[in-house]
Amino acid sequence: MTKKNLCIVLIALFALFAMSYTTTHAQQMWLGLGQEPLFRVGPGRDSNKTRVYSFNYVQAAVLFDAQGRILDLEVDALEVSTPNYDGHSMPHFSGWPGNPEPPFTDHATEKVKGTTPTTEKAITSEVAGWATKRDRGDDYGMNKKDWHKQMDNWEKLFIGKTVNEVESFYGKYTNDRNGRPLKSDSKNDAEKAKYNALSYADKKIVADVRTGATMSINDSHGHVLAAIRDAWNKRKPVRSTK
Repeated sequence: MTKKNLCIVLIALFALFAMSYTTTHAQQMWLGLGQEPLFRVGPGRDSNKTRVYSFNYVQAAVLFDAQGRILDLEVDALEVSTPNYDGHSMPHFSGWPGNPEPPFTDHATEKVKGTTPTTEKAITSEVAGWATKRDRGDDYGMNKKDWHKQMDNWEKLFIGKTVNEVESFYGKYTNDRNGRPLKSDSKNDAEKAKYNALSYADKKIVADVRTGATMSINDSHGHVLAAIRDAWNKRKPVRSTK
């Protein structure tokens, strides 16, 4: 799914939801579509020790009530790497048509195996095959719950909160090193101190968070919080169908 198609899907989904919701609720609602690009050096290097480069383009469609609380949201991200990355489901971009052919990593062996073509036909086919992280589903390749399942859980945690409260919640219950939920048995001194300073009730919240999600949503894999904030900044009133 391309970035354009991702925008269309997210907007259509929430427009339909908002229209049906406003027919039975008198309160004013707001719909925002936020986005946040992030260019990354990585993930890692290929078998020849050559750098891999990638970008993450996060989008968030968010429905807010009159008080700015999140009624519903949908987050997705398009992640694209250079073709020397070894993940089989990762969308690739080999460069502008006509440029020198870059190294290609064989997904079965995880070794660089020749180069990838940069003809107009090859690049067009490559871009047409791009899939978002939700589209990639369980092929994304995380060790436990895949990205789309963990993102679903983060979204559920944010329902009923304002954007300020979302940011405060995330800052309170994640470590300051990589933005992942705090671990009770962390070996990192700073993380351990932050966890131990929490109340008993807060530690139960951390445990609940980790049950559904252990990934960061504010690191080099994508700035989800910034996309949600952007949705709030760009919000537009939902027009009633009455």
